[in-house]
Amino acid sequence: MNKRSYKAFTLIEMLIVMGILIILMAVGVAAGRFAIDRANEISHKNGATQLYQALQAYYTDNLKFPEPGSNFKNMLSSGGILLKYLDMGSFKGGSDATYYYFTNKEKQSAIVCVTLGGTADSGEKGVVCVGNGFDVIAADCVGTTTEGTDLNAIKKEKYEKDDDFRTKFVDLSTSSSACVSDWNSDTKSF
Repeated sequence: MNKRSYKAFTLIEMLIVMGILIILMAVGVAAGRFAIDRANEISHKNGATQLYQALQAYYTDNLKFPEPGSNFKNMLSSGGILLKYLDMGSFKGGSDATYYYFTNKEKQSAIVCVTLGGTADSGEKGVVCVGNGFDVIAADCVGTTTEGTDLNAIKKEKYEKDDDFRTKFVDLSTSSSACVSDWNSDTKSF
């Protein structure tokens, strides 16, 4: 009689393979999440840079930055003061975010900031700012000296879990010298 011998994987071997696959999937998901967050951060920074460049072009024509009492929706709408300086078809504002525009009292310095964690930074990922007036605007709007613990932290371009800075930024963004606009990634508009 012929004896047949079957070869197969044991239960322990199968469990080890499954464990390795689970670890690889977890690493892949984490790497994917990091890549998406980084891509959003770059698109938000590019959006803030585009808005700041439009404001600089306005400054070149008018020798001062526009009044921030308006919002980007009004500034970029038909007949808006920034419409001729920024092509909204090429503007990619990233995922949902809130864009801020600040200027000093003399309208000679300005910064544009954008939240990285969704509208009003609900995800608490921070803010990225570009511009030429970090020190002056911090002193004018918040009322602190530029040598103190004011918004010079914006120079780091991004805050994360700094509650003192977050409080000062929120105070600044709710002041009358701020333009605050929510960007909707679905409609691609402010």
